[in-house]
Amino acid sequence: MRALSTGLLLAVVVLAPVAPAFAAETAKVVTGEPSSPGGVSTATCPAGSHLTGGGYRLQPDAAGPVRVNGPTADATGWSARAEQGSVVAYAVCETED
Repeated sequence: MRALSTGLLLAVVVLAPVAPAFAAETAKVVTGEPSSPGGVSTATCPAGSHLTGGGYRLQPDAAGPVRVNGPTADATGWSARAEQGSVVAYAVCETED
C-alpha cells in the first residue's frame, strides 16, 4: 500500500502588538444660544473639531412641531427651529488627541 499525501501545509504567523494608526477622539457638547420665538438656534463646533451629531431642546414657550433639526450646510454645527416658541440647539463635536 502507498501512503497518500494530503498536501496540507500549516503556517503560523505571529503578529507583534502595534499602536493604533489613529488618534483617540474626545467628544464635547456645544450649546447654541436660545432662539427668538420661531427663530433658529445654531451650535457651532470650535475650530479644530468636527461635528458628529446634534439635537435640540424645546424651551417652555415652544409649541408646534420642530421644523429644522440637522447639521448646518457646511457641517460645522447643528441648527434647530421650532414652528412657534424658542429652541436651543446642541452639537456633538470631536477633536483628535
